Amino acid sequence: MEWFVGGGIFLFYLFVLVFIVGSVAVFIYALVDVIRMPNDAAFKTGTQLVWVLVVLLAQGIGAIVYLVVGRPPGGATAAREHPQPPKLIPPPPSGAVG
Repeated sequence: MEWFVGGGIFLFYLFVLVFIVGSVAVFIYALVDVIRMPNDAAFKTGTQLVWVLVVLLAQGIGAIVYLVVGRPPGGATAAREHPQPPKLIPPPPSGAVG
């Protein structure tokens, strides 16, 4: 029975190691993808500065949130190949007081 306890601890540490390496890999992938975006119009929501801060400050959770919510389809590579025009603010209606 003693061999099982030692093996269980080994499996636990192996699981923790795989989890940490995977978290760091997802974090680095998300951060590089955010930084490689050509402009703010490429994101589904938010701006590049916002997403860099989310990924850096929330780390693993922030990277997952970026990949699910903010990353455009195809990521930075597709955004570079098919650039979108920047979002323009529409002009005020005629006769508006400003």
